[in-house]
Amino acid sequence: MSWALQIPKADLADSSARHVLLCLANYASADGRGTFPSVNRLSEDTGLSERTVRYKLDLLREACWIVRGNQALAAVYIDQHDRRPVVYDLQLSRGANAAPRSKRGADFDAPGCNLQHTGVQISTERGADSAPKPPLNHQVTKEQLQGELAGVIAEQDQQVLDSADDRQRFAMFAQWEPAAKAIADQLAIAGLPSDSLTDEVISGFKGFHVAKPSTVDSGAGWCFRLATWIKRERVKTACVGIQAGAPGYDDEDTSWINGGAN
Repeated sequence: MSWALQIPKADLADSSARHVLLCLANYASADGRGTFPSVNRLSEDTGLSERTVRYKLDLLREACWIVRGNQALAAVYIDQHDRRPVVYDLQLSRGANAAPRSKRGADFDAPGCNLQHTGVQISTERGADSAPKPPLNHQVTKEQLQGELAGVIAEQDQQVLDSADDRQRFAMFAQWEPAAKAIADQLAIAGLPSDSLTDEVISGFKGFHVAKPSTVDSGAGWCFRLATWIKRERVKTACVGIQAGAPGYDDEDTSWINGGAN
């Protein structure tokens, strides 16, 4: 995100497009790759309409601030093709510090030269060349920053993959597996033993929801639904007189959660 914040206003004057780019950078890995928040998510983050967000994304692509990335990354988490957002890569090479100006430039050697550059008058210096001053709020060069981040890029990428499921809402699919920590937390909150999560229970849960593609949720949300499913099945098994197919039986009834079942 720091890269997007340092883009000169003259290079990206559209404030709304800059806001969208900042949000994209917030979801990107350390090297700017693999950002794929949905248009709806960008709309919520920026406060812009979805139509405006799409227009600003087109503007950023035309200006080469972003390019299409590896679309397979979104496919890892979202099984339905028509629900996958576009994966973008940020063009971090844009906006880098320009190379120091040559002292032998024609303007510099012109007679009576009195150029102003960022508020500093340029004049011929005597003695050894002075070291170039780093720009404000950016005390290291792009190359130095990339060197410092080289050892953690792989870890950052993995964090993107691990967290993407929590950010993206998707319909249930056959290959889905609950995240270990998320489902363990939900089981503990529901007061369920860890051994209540079996392959048979997961298969039944997935089979029920795969048939309902209109239902979408985040990875954490699906873990909550799974814990609720397990608790409901245990309560129904323990309750005498409530059997599948009996009058009044509702497979989706969750009123028991609030004490509706006795």
